[in-house]
Amino acid sequence: MASQSVDTLLTDEQYAVIMGLYSSVGTVLSVFGLVTNAVNVKTFVAMGADDGVTVAFLFLSSAEFVCFLAALGQELAMIFWVTEMTSKYKIVFDFHPMIFNNFFSNARNCFFDIPVLITLYLAVAKCMCVIRPLHFKNMFSVKRTLWVMTGISVFAVLSYLPIPASAGVTWQFDKNINRSRPMFWTSEHRNIIKNVVLNARDSFPSIVSEIVILVCIYLMSKSLGRAAKFRASTRSGAIVEKTANPYRATTATVAKVDTKLKGAELQVIKQVVVISAIYIVGNTPKIIIFMVLYIVPDLSFGNRYQYVYIVIMNTRELIEMFTSAVNIVIYYTYNSKFRRYCKC
Repeated sequence: MASQSVDTLLTDEQYAVIMGLYSSVGTVLSVFGLVTNAVNVKTFVAMGADDGVTVAFLFLSSAEFVCFLAALGQELAMIFWVTEMTSKYKIVFDFHPMIFNNFFSNARNCFFDIPVLITLYLAVAKCMCVIRPLHFKNMFSVKRTLWVMTGISVFAVLSYLPIPASAGVTWQFDKNINRSRPMFWTSEHRNIIKNVVLNARDSFPSIVSEIVILVCIYLMSKSLGRAAKFRASTRSGAIVEKTANPYRATTATVAKVDTKLKGAELQVIKQVVVISAIYIVGNTPKIIIFMVLYIVPDLSFGNRYQYVYIVIMNTRELIEMFTSAVNIVIYYTYNSKFRRYCKC
């Protein structure tokens, strides 16, 4: 017997078809993301922990690899559920597929904030190094970065634990198949716990991180623009001085020429800026969705438009998966050392 939908916009059948399509796309993106991030991790390990930026990128790629692994399990579990739904429960599994879907979803969400906070750290670190190079160039050392990465990982995992702790698996009667089987169980306080945790670690941090990253990108661009104008004026001054006295080069001119950024440093800054920009592209839909949820309370799980809500959230997740999977292109384009060590 098919379940009766509480959603007034999508029927069970329509929802199953949409989720089947999304899960197929998500499975492909998950496999692609696993491969690209495995290459990233291997390459950054081969590059060695010579600087804080490389260490941060190693943690970033490792966290995204775990997220894609959990996403693959989540998508496969959803395909099993769609199989039951579209077959009108003629095909039934011993365990309810949503057990595994929720398990992998929790694992994915648990690690998801790690790449977000690392991206924020990289943007702030490189911004400080650009606008105040003498003060911050040596501040973001390998040792300090390791401590920060460890702190971010511990915070991301521990702050999410109340949500999976409010659910579990129990034997329940499944009216769709007219018999009992292990199913996903949630406590009566789960929605309250979920709202508090997600608002504290997702909604507010997402907005703040995007604002901070935008400010960092603006400050870096402005600082680099000033540096480019300064170098242009320095070259002009050097040409005039050389014309007046071709046999004399002042120490002031030499000092000015030496102030420009090295090519490798500039490429790292570009790399961080591009990754930050891509993060903003993937994070903005998340912020918009959070705002819409406050305006339309029925657009949530268990309420009037729950299927539409789940479809919207899955659309957002697919965008995030794609932006995370293509980081290897950025690393390869802007990091010459990465190109040397990458064995794709």
